[in-house]
Amino acid sequence: VSNVKQAMDTYLNGLRNQHAVETQAIGTIQNELPRMKAYPELHSKMEADHERSVTQAARLDDLLEKHGSKKSLLKEAVTGAVATVAGFTHAGAGDEVLKNVLAAIGFKAYEISSYKVLLALADAAGAGDDKPILEQSMKEEQEMGDWLGSHIPSFVDAYLAQKSA
Repeated sequence: VSNVKQAMDTYLNGLRNQHAVETQAIGTIQNELPRMKAYPELHSKMEADHERSVTQAARLDDLLEKHGSKKSLLKEAVTGAVATVAGFTHAGAGDEVLKNVLAAIGFKAYEISSYKVLLALADAAGAGDDKPILEQSMKEEQEMGDWLGSHIPSFVDAYLAQKSA
């Protein structure tokens, strides 16, 4: 097995893994959105992030199809179940919105790093023409992660205002 073939197999597996991650993000955001209604700006941004995740998953589908591969439905079912459970771990906690923001920031960092790995694998697999698509998704994740991080003080203020209301 040549190094390029091995790199391509690893790359395709990475695309499938990232598709599962995006599917998990979609499920998690769907679970959390109703609890964010008291925070209109955050709710609006998370709705947009949900739509972006749907678009990113479709882009990954397109890349997999382009290389003659399919997404892993078993992996999707498992990560979807994990997303459902993860969405309920903070439910009912008084400070759940703050915990969910922290979890989302961590998840964004994970997604950004995953896209960086995919970019390196695309090079190794001779799939350099996939990179603009991967870079676009990575940039979107960075923008959302930066937005969340820069708004922590306002989330805390809004949370405290809700608590005292």
